[in-house]
Formats: sequence, structure tokens, C-alpha cells
Amino acid sequence: MHDHAACSIEACDGLVGIPEDHFIYVPPPTAFRSAAATIEVTYNNFPPDAEAAFQYAVNIWAAQISSDVSITVDANWASLGVNILGSASPNTVHRNFTGAPNLDVYYPAALANQLATNDLDASSADISCNFGSDVNWYFGLDGSVPPGAYDFVTVVLHELCHGLGFIGSATVAGNTGFIGQSGSPFVYDTYINDNNTGGALLDFNTGTSALGNALTGGGLVWSGTEGLAATISPPGIYAPDPWEPGASFSHLREDMYLTGNPNALMTPNLNTGEAIHDPGPIVMGMFADMGWGMQGCSISAVLTGPQLDCNPATNTYSQQLILIYDNPPAGLINVNGSLFTISGSPQTISLNNLPANGSPVDVDVFFTGDPGCTTTYPSLFTAPAPCADGTCSITSYYIGSQSTCNPVDGTYSQSVDLYFQYTSGAGDVIVNGQQFTVTNNQASFTLTGLVADGEPVDMLITFTEDDACAFAVFDAWTAPAPCPCSMVLEVADVGACGFNTGTYDVDLLFHVANPPGTGLLDIGGNLFESPTSSGSYTTTLSGLVADGGPASVGAYFTDLPTCNSPEDATTWTAPPSCECPGDLDGDGIIGVSDTLEILANFGCVGNDCIGDIDGDIIVGVSDILQLLSVFGASC
Repeated sequence: MHDHAACSIEACDGLVGIPEDHFIYVPPPTAFRSAAATIEVTYNNFPPDAEAAFQYAVNIWAAQISSDVSITVDANWASLGVNILGSASPNTVHRNFTGAPNLDVYYPAALANQLATNDLDASSADISCNFGSDVNWYFGLDGSVPPGAYDFVTVVLHELCHGLGFIGSATVAGNTGFIGQSGSPFVYDTYINDNNTGGALLDFNTGTSALGNALTGGGLVWSGTEGLAATISPPGIYAPDPWEPGASFSHLREDMYLTGNPNALMTPNLNTGEAIHDPGPIVMGMFADMGWGMQGCSISAVLTGPQLDCNPATNTYSQQLILIYDNPPAGLINVNGSLFTISGSPQTISLNNLPANGSPVDVDVFFTGDPGCTTTYPSLFTAPAPCADGTCSITSYYIGSQSTCNPVDGTYSQSVDLYFQYTSGAGDVIVNGQQFTVTNNQASFTLTGLVADGEPVDMLITFTEDDACAFAVFDAWTAPAPCPCSMVLEVADVGACGFNTGTYDVDLLFHVANPPGTGLLDIGGNLFESPTSSGSYTTTLSGLVADGGPASVGAYFTDLPTCNSPEDATTWTAPPSCECPGDLDGDGIIGVSDTLEILANFGCVGNDCIGDIDGDIIVGVSDILQLLSVFGASC
């Protein structure tokens, strides 16, 4: 069952522009779900710059939600009215479909399709949205909005959020409140509580002043578990007095999530200069409550907890972090290389023995059971200043993966992790002449262009700003053996002359050691895919002219021409020409006399039989058929 919920431009939940510059930029999320969604957009009258910015916003949403069913969007470019930047809604809502988590509850089309794993209404787009054609837009993707302009990416993210499900059914007329459609609430409605009365909003009867008071009383909050887990206090729902059509109820509170707050995308107003390219942890938690993202793991937020003071004995400290995630896979949580058991979101962990160097600390989090479920927070917190006059030292090192020898230049690569103490201010680390950044007393890098000679390798370590901070690790690893490339090309078989073409094929066998793995293999001007490993391979050269003369072919790798087989090393004799063998009487045409000649010798056996066109030492039916196939041809 479904009812249409498409709204006119004036009645949709619109984002209101505030012409007052607030130059704030919230970058796109670094957390991505392990399963993504496909969002297909039909653009109506959009200028090219607007389409590009719209697609950028689409890509952000597609990496945050999961759906096996494509989400379709109908986007319109039109004048919406004074200060109205955009508007959007689901085209249809659906209830009591197969896979619906709750009975008699409406789900917006895109979410309903995801839950049903089926397009419940393929005849229409899932989302309709509108954007102001007369707005002073900024179509850039970097959040650097100029004065007096509105960030288009932010508005698209906001409106798509409404279309995906951030929309309720409540309204107020006079002092009377209404909720539901055709007797059923939207899924969004089911998670709204009224703190003023302490109960669920759906406890109120629709069409009553009591519901009207609740919808304009400023006490509405989200009650879903995931939404609550994304913030310290319950997420506030915009419920001003008097009711504001298009803004009330289907937005977060403007006074709780001010400009620059990571959860400010879904407030009802947007300032000029303001760019918010992240849905925010509260919205993602609300979406998880409503059913989005159930098909994939997500890390929605990493928050800082208490930080312990620097320990003078070790010049280290500890930092607590709060991790918010949903649908975690089996395995462990990896936070900056430290592993933790998954205990449930929100989860508090402690990073211990961190170097106290006064530097910002990046935080990388992923699940070992699904490394694609990951997030990165640059400069999430700052380490305390050093509290001891320690001496620069290397505490440990880890020799990581080693590449195979590259036969193109005889080199290889080696990954290394180094762990130090007291390197604050010592600058970058130089290892065997290659320079790398040191972050939090740690350097993880890959040495490239190393000579593959099979010998042990010493690791020489210095710092750019402190000559006294230097170390040597002897015999740190062993280089792979040299890997010169070689090739031998042989003739496996020479085919017979083709009666109709006068050409033949030759089968070749080539033996390769340490091929370059890139580029192509050129055999006599014919290009083939380069083999990726040592071994013996076969190929065929076709269409060679049958002239009875000597033939030869050479081969080489396009990315390593010095690895080759010379042309004079692979030779053979071509089969004799076989063009017009059916011209038995030599008059230059294959005709009746030739047919009579072959019939006269039918059944002859031997190498000198006239009429043995196919060369099988007998004049038979096949010879007659070959002659008839070119009957009338001139030679």
C-alpha cells in the first residue's frame, strides 16, 4: 500500500537563506559505510556548474547509506521565492510492504525500497527536489564560499536528506495539531518525544490542541537509540511558537546546533558563507534508527574523552576516545594500530603510552573484520607538551612487506615502521637517504628504488633538525635476488597454405624469465599482453604469406626492450604458394576443363597425382569441392 506524499514547491520542507556571512566550513565525512548506494539524478534545466556540485553532494550521501536498490532523484531548477534556497520530499511513502519493520507506519520511497530490497514504485522517482534559480550560488566543492553567496553543495545535501527520510507528517493549523497520513504516521514521527510531557508525540490524539501545543512547545526530541548515542543530550527537534510551515518539526533545533556545529546541516536556516559538507553524527544516528545503513558497517563519530597528564618518567600520556558505530563486523577495532575488543556503541577506549610532544594527533579507526569500514579524524586532539628532558632514541622498529624485484630497473621497495622517543623538534627522519615525516614519534614509510642484489641491508637513520639524533640498524632485512629478464622464442608448428587466402599460420613457443609485468609483448610487430610471471607460453601468428621462402621473427617487451629474442634466432621455411592450385590446365582461369581434368584423375593416389589440390596424396571429393568453391576465378 502507498499514498502519494509529493508536495508543491511552497509546501515542501524548504531551507531558508539568511543573508549574513558566517564563514564556516565543515568538510565531508571521513567515515564510509562498507556498502554504498547508487543514486541516479535526472536534472531539469540545471546549468553545468550546478550539476557538478549536485553530483558531488550525491557522492557524499551515496558513501554514507546502503541500498541494494538504486535511488532515483528528480531535480528541478526554478525560482522558489524570496530567500528560499531549496525544497524536497519523497515522491511516495509506503506501508505494510514485505520487509517493513513496523506495521501501519509509512516509510519514504528510497528507505522503503531499501528495506524491501525491491523498487515498490518504479513508475516515479523516489525523491523530488527543487533549487532556486535566482539565488547567488557558490558552486565550488571546497567550502570557500565568497561573501554574500550560498553554498550549493550544502543545500543539496540538506534537501536530499529530507527526501531520504528526514521528514515528518505533523502540521499545525491555528492551535490544532495534526499528525499522520491516511491514519498512519511516518517512521520519523515514531521517534519523536515531547520532553514537556514526558511521552511520545504519538501518544497525543491528532486534531487536538494538546498536539498543537506539543508541536510548538519547544520540547520535542529524538528518542531513537542510535540518534541518542551520537550526542550527549537528546537531539532537539525544531518546534518554535508559532508554527513555521516548511521549517517546524522536520529540522533540528537552530539554537542547539549553531553555525559550525558538525550537526548543523539539518537546521532550517543557512547563512551566506556557511558550508556544511557532512550530514553529521546525529543525522546518521537518526537514519540508522529509521532503518538506513542496516546493510553495512559504519563509524559515525569519534569523540575525545579525558586526557591524562604527561608522565615525567616516560614522557608519555593517555587519551580516552569515544567511538560511535553501528553494525560492526566480527573481529576487533583498530585505533592508530592498537586493537580493542568490540563491546558495543558508544564504546570508550584508551590510547596509552602516547609520546608527549605537544603535536596534533590524527586518529585512524577501522574494523579488522571489514577494513573498508573506516574513518580518519585529522588533528582530533593535541598531545601535552613534553615533561621530561629525554634523549632522542629509537624504541622499536617493524620491517613490513617487501616487493618483488622489478626487472625493468632491478629494484624493489621495502615498507618500514619506526618508533622513537623525544623526537619533537628533530624534524623529518632520513632513512638510507630518503626523507619521511615523523608523527607522534612514529614514522611509517616505504623505501623505493632499492637495488635487488640478494644482500643484507643496513638501515641508517638521521633527523633533519638534530644531527645528534642518529641510529643504525644492521642487517635490517635482505634484498631480493637479482631478476634479469630473459626470453627464448621457438617455432612449435608451421601450418599449411590456405587455399583461399594464400597465407598460413605459425605456432610459437616462448620461454620467459622475470618478465617486466607491465607494457606489452611485441612479436614480429604483433602486440600481445605481457606475461606476469616466469614460464612457458604459446601464441599464434596468422596471415603470413605462403611463398616457400625463409621466414623469421623477433620479440621484445615494450617496457623493457633489452629483454628480447633476436629475429635471426627464430627461423623457419614458409609453405609453397598455393594460390589457384585448381588451375590444372594453366589457362589462368578455373573452368570446365579443370573440372574434367580432376574427374579424369579421380581416385589417383601418390605425390604426382594431377588434381590433388588439398595435398592429401589422393584425388578425391575434397579436391572437387575446393575447385568448385572457386569455379570461374581468374588466377
